Amino acid sequence: MKGLCMGKDWCAEVEKLQTIYETVRDGEQVTESRFGEDFIKYRNADLNRIEKDRDYARAQCEIQKGKLKRRRFAARVRA
Repeated sequence: MKGLCMGKDWCAEVEKLQTIYETVRDGEQVTESRFGEDFIKYRNADLNRIEKDRDYARAQCEIQKGKLKRRRFAARVRA
C-alpha cells in the first residue's frame, strides 16, 4: 500500500480500513479489502498491521486535502 497513488481516494481508504479494523477487533471474519484495482488480504488479521495501514492512509488523506505536507527525512551518516 505504500507510495502515493494520485488517483486513489485516501480518505475513502481510511474509512474502509477503519471498518476492517473494527470488524476484526470485534471477532468478525472479514479479513480482506478491495479498493479499485488494489486488494489487501489480512490473513490471520493483525490489528497492528491494519492500524499502521489506516494511519498511513489517514496521513495521505490529509496531504490530499492540503492539511499536511509530505514529510522527507534525511538519512543519518555515522562516521
